[in-house]
Amino acid sequence: MVTATRFRRKFEVIDTAAVADSPLPASPVAPSDDDRMPTNLVLQYVRAQRDTIRWTEAGARRGDAEAVHDMRVAIRRLRSTLRTFRGLWDTERAEWLRIELKWIADQLGPVRDGQVMAERLAGAIEAEPAELVRGPVAESLRDGLGDRIAAGRAGLRSALDGERYRVLLERLNRLVLATDGSSSSWLRKRTRKAVRRADKMLSTAVRDRKAPEADARLHEARKAYKRARYAVEVTRPAAGRPARRLAKRLSALQDVLGAHQDSVITGAVLLDAAGAAAKRGEETFTYGLLHARQADAGVRALTGLPKARRRAAKSRARSWLR
Repeated sequence: MVTATRFRRKFEVIDTAAVADSPLPASPVAPSDDDRMPTNLVLQYVRAQRDTIRWTEAGARRGDAEAVHDMRVAIRRLRSTLRTFRGLWDTERAEWLRIELKWIADQLGPVRDGQVMAERLAGAIEAEPAELVRGPVAESLRDGLGDRIAAGRAGLRSALDGERYRVLLERLNRLVLATDGSSSSWLRKRTRKAVRRADKMLSTAVRDRKAPEADARLHEARKAYKRARYAVEVTRPAAGRPARRLAKRLSALQDVLGAHQDSVITGAVLLDAAGAAAKRGEETFTYGLLHARQADAGVRALTGLPKARRRAAKSRARSWLR
């Protein structure tokens, strides 16, 4: 039987075919008084995400797990900022960038998701008693995810080396130099709107928890809380401790929803793998067992949701947004 350790090791091998390292971003400079003006807070945040993309580019080409993750998060933050603070930029240019950033994020997805799934399933298999792991479960999952990751890496390298990505970076550089002005109250208003939108989406998802689309609604609420947290991050240099507190609590709430979503995605992967195994004539008992474990993990994750919601909703954490 292939052990979980060997199962994980397969995905720790990094493709050594890579292009030269990208230029490093400039060293951070302590913010001046001008940097704390509303518009500059947004620009400072956007520039940081742009620099992260450039910083992680070489590692992403190699399929390095940390670099792929960091680039993906920076892109999410950028797309979210362009959406939440729309009005600071030309609408058509900002929307074009959001679409193109989504395109490159889609190239990162198969690599990162495959890496995360490999680690998660390795741990799940390792946690089961040997007598309950029947058939070549580890080998089959390893090979299937390995193919997915390899194809994802090839697609990602091609995208990062292409003209479309080069144009994206050029237009992103222009974006951080051209904005309209904004007031502090406008910034707080947009942030408050993002937080309230996430609250509303979660309330709907919780109210209709038994609906067929409940899991999808919880996932959408999770994404909305990410956007809200990113908006709070933008204002944090000026708002200080209250913004840090709210960002931390939104992150905790998001983590609860994320743990649930992880179980949903893992369950879907296991169902697909079980179907493929059945077609090969292999025993599928362990796939079913693992699927049940994931469903239970999802239910247990949501037991922490009420407390996380209460903490994130307290006036002490949100009063500064009024």
